[in-house]
Amino acid sequence: MKFPLIFAVVTLLFLALFPQNPAHAQTAQELALEGQRAYLSGDIETAKSKLSLALEIDPKNTTAQNFLRIIAVREAKSGGGGAQLEAQLKSLMLPRVELHDATFREALDFLKQQAAKQNVSVSIVSQLSPEAMQKPITLSLSNVPFAEALRYLCETNAAKFSVEKYAVVIKPAGIENAASNAAASVSPAAQ
Repeated sequence: MKFPLIFAVVTLLFLALFPQNPAHAQTAQELALEGQRAYLSGDIETAKSKLSLALEIDPKNTTAQNFLRIIAVREAKSGGGGAQLEAQLKSLMLPRVELHDATFREALDFLKQQAAKQNVSVSIVSQLSPEAMQKPITLSLSNVPFAEALRYLCETNAAKFSVEKYAVVIKPAGIENAASNAAASVSPAAQ
């Protein structure tokens, strides 16, 4: 008589620990697909969240497993460097930027000092000519994100910047346009 009772208790415990409800598998698949869509649209945090939930429901969901592996490899390769630095620079607010006839080099140093005051270390690599680095700059801004202040500063000197893994790189604004124009003029002849 005790055997059927023990069997029933063990069966109930098994079902509680390992649910066999097909609705869970469907929900896991939906979450995995939502995570996949989020990843493909560039929303990595949402993708990780959805894919992790899918794996909680169905630990054997291969879509979720594979995309979480892809995300892990991508994050390991990037080291979070460029994206992390860019996020820091966008959230870093400068209360006041007042520059009057400062050289471009001095203006960059000023921005680096302002970031350092808020415990953010910024390395800036300039690919501008020495003449461009000596160009006088006048700029007055208040309550501006660091990235926007840098963008305004670069625009005053026909330059642009990009956030790389370890540094902010400043280049002349026309370099890529000249290269693409040269490639476009060569393309028809190559055909």
